[in-house]
Amino acid sequence: MEGVPRRIWLVGLSGAGKSTVGPILARRLGYTFLDLDRLIEDLAGETIPRVFRTGGEAEFRRLEARAAARAACETEVVVATGGGWMARRDIDRSSGGRVRIWLRVRPETAIHRLAGDGTEARPLLAGPDPGGALAALLEEREAAYAEAELMLDTDGREPEGIVEFVLERLRGLAARSDAGDTEEER
Repeated sequence: MEGVPRRIWLVGLSGAGKSTVGPILARRLGYTFLDLDRLIEDLAGETIPRVFRTGGEAEFRRLEARAAARAACETEVVVATGGGWMARRDIDRSSGGRVRIWLRVRPETAIHRLAGDGTEARPLLAGPDPGGALAALLEEREAAYAEAELMLDTDGREPEGIVEFVLERLRGLAARSDAGDTEEER
């Protein structure tokens, strides 16, 4: 698609739809899809829950930084980041030639979407109140997510509808870029 950024990074909470929307968006654009969590597992040679059990969150974050650096070298790519990637201050999360799209979701919707995953698959949501944990993560990360170039609410939207809206916003971003307008679209 003419004028669409060649590096698109999806950011937001777990359950926002990054890993669901990402492959559809990549296919529509003819891009490669990369999921940072899968890259982390490839680097570690084990699942993310196992990384958390054996090396803790510090090891996971170290691997996440390596996976993100690897993904940052790609072009014509859609990358689904982990929920905490955008909030990291110890790595370069700047635009760096990529468009970051915040798929915004209410914690209640995210918990509903994640219900089938179980806390084994989502170590940071383990505990007696995963909804409260997710709400706390959103509060902690919201300012970082807001640094994204585009934002889209995903509540009540199906993946294909989200992709259509993202494509529309990307076309608008490209048109403004071509016209020399640098104002961010929200």
